[in-house]
Amino acid sequence: MNLGAQVDVADLVSRAQAERADAVLVSQVVTQREAHLAGARQLSAAFRAAYAEGGPLLVVGGPRFDPGMTGDLGVDKIFGRGTTPREVASYLVHMLAPEPAGAGAA
Repeated sequence: MNLGAQVDVADLVSRAQAERADAVLVSQVVTQREAHLAGARQLSAAFRAAYAEGGPLLVVGGPRFDPGMTGDLGVDKIFGRGTTPREVASYLVHMLAPEPAGAGAA
């Protein structure tokens, strides 16, 4: 579900809870004064506060994100410049789809 542009973090958390979201993806292209980094940290903190454990995957992306900053920003995955929708979809399928029965057995 696409909530549109400039969604307030509290509204995003509320909607994710109401929809029982498995993942929340946020694209941030406003990067002046590193607003994208502050926004990602705010998002992460709000979701940690709202979920005791087991919240949705938090995925952020945009042209100035560094994929190596996941720990610093408190998100599960960062997609930077040049990422294709197929890469994002593949990541979500890999992380959220249950492994087929017997797939892990050797």
